[in-house]
Amino acid sequence: MNKLSRMLSVAALAGLIVSSAAAEIADSPISIEGGKIVGGPSDVAGVTIYKAVPFAAPPVGADRWKAPQPVVPWSGIRDSSAWPNRCYQLASANPPGSFYFNEYYWDPSKDPRDSEDCLYLNIWAPTKPATGALPVMVYYHGGGNRHGNNSEVEFNASRLAAKGIIVVSAAYRLNIMGFLALPGMGEQGAGNFAILDAVEALKWVNKNIGAFGGDPGRVTIAGQSAGSRNVRSILSTPLAKGLFQRAIMHSSPTVMAQPGKPNYLTLADKTNAAAPVFQKYFPGKSLDDLRKLPAEEFYRDPARIDEMYAVTSNMYAVIDGTVLTADSVDLLKEGALNGIDVIVGTVADERTALDGAPDKVMEIPAFHAYWKKLLGEALYTKYAFEKLYPASTPRDAYRQHLKAQADLLLEQNRIAGALLTARNPSSKVYVYYFDHPTPGRDREFYGAWHSSDLWYTFNSLRNEPGQRQWAPYDFELAEQASTMWANFVKAGDPNGVGLPTWPRSSRANDGAYLSFAETSTSATSASPYLGTSAERRNALFHDYEMTFYGINE
Repeated sequence: MNKLSRMLSVAALAGLIVSSAAAEIADSPISIEGGKIVGGPSDVAGVTIYKAVPFAAPPVGADRWKAPQPVVPWSGIRDSSAWPNRCYQLASANPPGSFYFNEYYWDPSKDPRDSEDCLYLNIWAPTKPATGALPVMVYYHGGGNRHGNNSEVEFNASRLAAKGIIVVSAAYRLNIMGFLALPGMGEQGAGNFAILDAVEALKWVNKNIGAFGGDPGRVTIAGQSAGSRNVRSILSTPLAKGLFQRAIMHSSPTVMAQPGKPNYLTLADKTNAAAPVFQKYFPGKSLDDLRKLPAEEFYRDPARIDEMYAVTSNMYAVIDGTVLTADSVDLLKEGALNGIDVIVGTVADERTALDGAPDKVMEIPAFHAYWKKLLGEALYTKYAFEKLYPASTPRDAYRQHLKAQADLLLEQNRIAGALLTARNPSSKVYVYYFDHPTPGRDREFYGAWHSSDLWYTFNSLRNEPGQRQWAPYDFELAEQASTMWANFVKAGDPNGVGLPTWPRSSRANDGAYLSFAETSTSATSASPYLGTSAERRNALFHDYEMTFYGINE
């Protein structure tokens, strides 16, 4: 029996041993801010799930576009058996037949309704330990800050929680409701409501997680894609100081920024951009008038949504002097992490599911022109870009274009990892690269697509209708990856007995990273294309990014 098989057997045995405790926990109400709740059994013995736990008042009516308000108390015992509403978004964000609909949203029973009343947590809690307390992971979903929710099937954290951690998935206001800045909002959180929601969830955890057996002094924040971007903002805001000790950033924008060019606009810039757009579509309406409109009024006409999104979630959070400051957003300055341990990583095919389809094409001259303009003539020629990414047909050109974008992000993560270690000697920094293609559904094109790693780090794969036809190694890899994530949440170090060694990223090891490959996992400092004609792709992007970000150390 190999090591991973033994780990799976032990996990299954552990589930049987604690089954009686699970029933006891599920029947026992606990007291939290606002009142009492009772959870229910998850699909793993010994793990209780508490759904739709409020961490703030519904941000509706007069509280629309304001900082999150205190939880509204309730009487009796609150039922936590149903998933919460999802924060308001376009219903057409992932339409039937689209890649992500087929992946995550195929089951109507797991697709919550849209509502502004959406500031809730889902909590997976294993049996309380006899002594001590359990570490906690607070997770923020992705979706471009436009869509998505914290109850999606890939966030089924029962197996992850069974490894001895509490997992919390947190909602936050999206798009127009989460990122609008208009004149008159003043100090109410303009432009940053989603970030304030994310911080409020951490404050709630700090005050209440002890009731579930959790340790408020051992909290990890985690997120993927837009959620990862929000993790970066939580790392940057003074309002979250002391509320967490570690951070995980999936498909991360990392922390890189050009000299003198923060990753955030100012509040004034955003307000000036949004004000004329909202006057155009809601002429003569004051801020109070806008707060009185039904939420659906803002989403009624898809033709104008893009313009409103462009000045809200697309512009993202803002430097306002309180939530984010010009100094606090600089995560590359010496000591910026302040002892926070970090995992950053990316998948091998970031753009296939986001931008692509197997039958898409790109004209070869357009492909070459794009990258020659981005890289500059000198680097394009020095590294013979057209040999590194050969394309003989428009289909080839399109696929190589997507691959080059993903390769660029890998090198950004490697540079960021080594930089963070050098400038934060008290922090442990780890970098990963997920290159394990999921089975079926045009696997040859999609590969390791954007967010595919979540199935494995959450250990949420199941043999059930609607999910992929997972192979035995998929389950083994999920067991391995989720164990590493749980170890990091516990101690700031993903390493453990029977696991591949994952070194900290540093200049000394040339930005080493852990590669989750098709059938193996190992650490390397080499290009993922080692030994092939494409090997120097990483060298190309290393040179480009070092120049682009002004790094000369």
